Amino acid sequence: MLFRVRFLGQATILLLVVVCLILLSGWREVKPLVVVVPSPHLQPPPQPHPPSSLHLSPEDEDDSVNTEQQILPEQEVVPLDPRENDLLYRPPLEVAFIFTHARDSYPLQNKLRVAVSTLLAASSAPLRLHLITDQDGFHIASQIIRQAQETNQLDSRYVKLVYVSADDFIPEIEDSVTILQEFFTRRTNAYYRDALFFFSLHLHKLLQGLDRVILMDIDIKVKGDIAELHSHFERFSPSNVIGMTLEQSSVYRHVLSAYRKKHPNTTFGSPPTQGGFPGFNSGVVLVDINKLRKSDIIRKYLSKSKLREKTTYYSFQGHLGDQDLYTMIALDHPELFYTIPCGWNRQLCTWWRDHGYRTVFDQYFNCTEEFKILHGNCKTPIPDDL
Repeated sequence: MLFRVRFLGQATILLLVVVCLILLSGWREVKPLVVVVPSPHLQPPPQPHPPSSLHLSPEDEDDSVNTEQQILPEQEVVPLDPRENDLLYRPPLEVAFIFTHARDSYPLQNKLRVAVSTLLAASSAPLRLHLITDQDGFHIASQIIRQAQETNQLDSRYVKLVYVSADDFIPEIEDSVTILQEFFTRRTNAYYRDALFFFSLHLHKLLQGLDRVILMDIDIKVKGDIAELHSHFERFSPSNVIGMTLEQSSVYRHVLSAYRKKHPNTTFGSPPTQGGFPGFNSGVVLVDINKLRKSDIIRKYLSKSKLREKTTYYSFQGHLGDQDLYTMIALDHPELFYTIPCGWNRQLCTWWRDHGYRTVFDQYFNCTEEFKILHGNCKTPIPDDL
């Protein structure tokens, strides 16, 4: 009995000694927590194995979370082209062209070719082009735009085409256009008597699904990024509905000549250099569709009684379509209009210089800003060196 007690006591002591040794050994292996602040002078620790010779144990092969153990091979990072970034992350800008009577007109086709080719070449953003035309015109325009895409190496994501039937729309606005033609075209066969020159006044009906659109004539050459022009929408005041550049000729000095004689102190029709208002040009128009739809003022100016009242008061005999109406409205309500910098519609027509206004013409024609859009209005050729 005494032997058994002695044996158990020795075993207990031996067990205690073993436990103490284990605890002491474990204590020596505990390391303090060290927070290392990275320094630009410190080199990264060497990898235990080069990426090409990495061997994972079977237990690690399914471990997709432990990235410290799974060292991926180096890959070359290929940055996206800026245009690819735009394609992926920027919504398309809405741009509209009116392109009618083009089936047998090579000059019109060539104008669209120049306008679209230069527009696409300079644009940093994807575009949705709304072609207000007929079926033949859309077919012709589609071919022209497809060629422009290939020239500028743009895929289908970069340019979308929308066919807007002018033939279907004209009956809807025919009564309104007939009234406008009475006041803003002086001859039955006048060039600007065509209904297309009043389409911008009805864009809220023609392009109902849009909020904003840039409407441009096709006799242009684009040198600036249309995204920059579109940014001017953000500068509209709450009352601004439409944005245009000022007219760069003395045409409204002539149109308002009778009114100016009766009101010698007026600034209407005078050049900007004298603090005057020379009227607007509708070669490039920024239209807030929602505001146009809601504008009671513009709606009133589409009525025959209002047009008779105002054209009589201003002795206004217009002949340039929608821009005549915009100019006349602006005489009474300048708050509806935002003035785009002159470089975004650099008008090249000098017809009025040789027809009675040589001494004052340059005061209207002067534009010292960088030319972003060249406008060959009144059939003026657009030189290549501008």
